[in-house]
Amino acid sequence: MSIIDETSNDVAKTGVSRRHFIQGAAAGAAGAALPLTGLVGSGAASAATAKTLRVATGKQVHPAAPWETSDGSLFIISQVGEWLAFQKQDGSLEPRLATSWKSSNGAKTWTFKIRKGVKFNDGTPVTVDDIVYTYKSVFTANPSRSKGNFSGLLDANGIIAVDSETIVFNLLTASGNFPYTVSSVSYGMCVIKKGANGGAAWTKDMISAGPWKMESYTEFEKTVFVPNPYYWDKSFKPNFDKLELVQYTSAATALPALKTGKLDAIAAMDAADALSLDKSKFNVLTTKAGAGFAHVHMRCNFGPFKDKRVRQAAALTIDRVGYVKGVLKTIGGVVGNDSVMDPYPSADKTVPQRKQDLAKAKQLMKEAGVPNGFSVELSTWSRDDINKYANLIKNSFAKIGIKVTLKIDGSDGGGAVYYTYNPYPSAKGKVFEYDNNSWLASNLGIVDWAGRGVPDQYLQREWKSTADWSAAQLWDDVLDAAIDEYIAAPNPAKQKVASKKIQERSLEMTPYILAYTSNLIYCTRKGVNNFAVNAMGQIIATKTTLA
Repeated sequence: MSIIDETSNDVAKTGVSRRHFIQGAAAGAAGAALPLTGLVGSGAASAATAKTLRVATGKQVHPAAPWETSDGSLFIISQVGEWLAFQKQDGSLEPRLATSWKSSNGAKTWTFKIRKGVKFNDGTPVTVDDIVYTYKSVFTANPSRSKGNFSGLLDANGIIAVDSETIVFNLLTASGNFPYTVSSVSYGMCVIKKGANGGAAWTKDMISAGPWKMESYTEFEKTVFVPNPYYWDKSFKPNFDKLELVQYTSAATALPALKTGKLDAIAAMDAADALSLDKSKFNVLTTKAGAGFAHVHMRCNFGPFKDKRVRQAAALTIDRVGYVKGVLKTIGGVVGNDSVMDPYPSADKTVPQRKQDLAKAKQLMKEAGVPNGFSVELSTWSRDDINKYANLIKNSFAKIGIKVTLKIDGSDGGGAVYYTYNPYPSAKGKVFEYDNNSWLASNLGIVDWAGRGVPDQYLQREWKSTADWSAAQLWDDVLDAAIDEYIAAPNPAKQKVASKKIQERSLEMTPYILAYTSNLIYCTRKGVNNFAVNAMGQIIATKTTLA
């Protein structure tokens, strides 16, 4: 029996394969299943006559507030929020509050020209002071879940309003991809009013400058929006009255509502569910998610994976091609090479692809002094794709004697155990010698990441020695130097040179396993046109029409 067959069988035995909603968020969001009635309502109008676009999304854990979001609440913020730029479905940036930007001083200075005449959704003007306040607040807000995006890159003193139409960011170090950092990729940094509280209090009115305006917000259940009458883009003229985001724990439980016309779209779903839909009635669509979704960490400074040979051996056990074909059905992702660089144009394609090699894996285990393997717990939270991936890791590692016990947190979004952010923030040189089954304190674990158009935030927040979300806790000067070189690279040619160094060092040190990188899969009923979801999981409905 193949590893892929064993994975499928084990998932079936656990009964968790279809329990949790697939979603693209920076770290976690799910919850207890809610009944369909009360969410979309009994006796709802049919989709053909509806004046409301109804979309199923994943669960939020934190409030849908700029300073607090790190989960499914980003779906909500992305509708009312506006940024200097917005990540499109293809991963490129679209000017929004900024009309243009340019770098100088070797990419250490970035100048943004600000769009004239923009208003918040309450009709008041958006000024450069509001924008400066928004970005400065990340350094003082508590909590501030976006602060790590700027660590070592920017401080509050570097954000300057030059005049009513110009903002300059003077960086601490060069950054060739800096516009992404002040775009919707930093999803909690939508522009808010100067002096506003961007915490939970913001959810009462959700004042920002995006295309939609919040009409009602029932936390953990449903948010209803109406078009923002003050939106700067006058081509935004939806032919429906409202946009409704309905939260589901499981995409599978949303399927009946889709099929009966109570939903128009599901924002992210499992490959098998998507392929089961009647193609004459529904559209199945995908978005390339860069290095988004499931990253498997192995702690490098404590525990059974401390020796890099053990980590290399573990990575060699996985049938990557078989998993992508057999479980992801080819539409759910592509084969990964244990680096966040590989899905991007800057990647050096001459770096060899890691493949399953059990003989080499066993030899490495012998050299590391553990020829018979060891026992370890794999910690994560329960969601369709993660459950399947966890079983793949368990069955694959067993081939070289690594006996994995799954510790899957079934609480709302993993909020009870896995996503307790303990210890947080991490610090280079500080070793915490325990495993409490949380994301940042487990020897082996799986975390989901949203899809970025460039790899910078993965590198800064997950891979560097100083990364605040480094679950692997790899402290490696060689990799750090390569990351710094990539971040500072001012052009694609220099990025590619640095990328090769990162790719090669990632394979050498193997702090993380990326056996695959995902495609985000979503669907709509026929008659819903120009509906899109970007790699971050942010819904793009500004051009959507309902038939």
